[in-house]
Amino acid sequence: MNQIKKCTVWLLVLFLLTSCGLRDSDDVGNGRAEGEDDVATETEAAEPELNYDGPAPAAGKGNVFGEIRWNGSGAADLEVLLCADFSSFSGCGGEEFLTTTDENGQYLFEDVVPGVYALSVRVFNSDDWLYISSGILSSAEFEVEAGKTLTIGRQNIFKLDVKLQEPRNGGKVVSAEVLLDWQDYPGADYYKVSLYPDEGDAVLLDKRTNTSSLRADLLPVSCGYRWSVEVFNSDRIKIAETAEPFDFVVDSLDGSCQLAIQEPADGAEIRGAEIVLDWDDSPVATTYKILLWNDDDPDKANVLDFVEVNESSYRFDQTLEPARYVWSVTAYDGNGDKVGGTEIFDFTVLP
Repeated sequence: MNQIKKCTVWLLVLFLLTSCGLRDSDDVGNGRAEGEDDVATETEAAEPELNYDGPAPAAGKGNVFGEIRWNGSGAADLEVLLCADFSSFSGCGGEEFLTTTDENGQYLFEDVVPGVYALSVRVFNSDDWLYISSGILSSAEFEVEAGKTLTIGRQNIFKLDVKLQEPRNGGKVVSAEVLLDWQDYPGADYYKVSLYPDEGDAVLLDKRTNTSSLRADLLPVSCGYRWSVEVFNSDRIKIAETAEPFDFVVDSLDGSCQLAIQEPADGAEIRGAEIVLDWDDSPVATTYKILLWNDDDPDKANVLDFVEVNESSYRFDQTLEPARYVWSVTAYDGNGDKVGGTEIFDFTVLP
């Protein structure tokens, strides 16, 4: 079943056509895990099949017909775009065809050059586009054939106008507990909330609530967080989400979820004997796992494959061969939950 994903126009400009502000997601209401219900999908309700009964395409050309819906009804006056060369990271390219939905949310591309196309929809009066996808970071491919009309079917889109209130974007929280609050959304049956630390496991992952606020326990160390909200109607179809996550920080607690590497320094050049890896201690961690690989090896072979230690350092028994090595550390509490981690550093062992 086709899905719809988000690509934000201003992000394309900002990153020189290298990013689309993507969100990963799967089908609505099918018992999925992360990202459940967070996509627009082909309508599954029992209703007449969408059929095209208009004129045939011109000789050597094809037509494309479909319908866009929002919150159970056809979405009128939305721009719909077909493009021949589409990348999840760079957006549309190559030959393009643009049309607009009618009062019933239906659209028709007439006399399209045969080929394989991607399809995207502008989100009402905004600079945001949703593209129909076939999976994570993968646009759906629609083949237009000469002399035929391709009926894509019905897709549900969502708005990007959920208003987060507290904590405000860029704000501070002074305890290890937070009250997330957002504006009630018209037509909402329930919400799904996600809350992620800068380092560590998700605090909330698609947490369902019927009210427009939710209290959550944070990590017991200072850390930055980002949070977002999705809105669903009574048919379990997503109708809205936040345009971008909000960020906030807790900086008054002991320790940090972001552990600094002490040695070797990033980019250091050292000898291969008696190397010691050292990083900040976490007050809530009981174990650490180290990943280190030989970056000069064609296979990027792991020298330390998530080796577990109970202290914030590791000494090599063997001498490392000359090469560039890349490494990082993650911290875990007694329940096995990730509570911190380092950035990825590298060092070079000299001949």
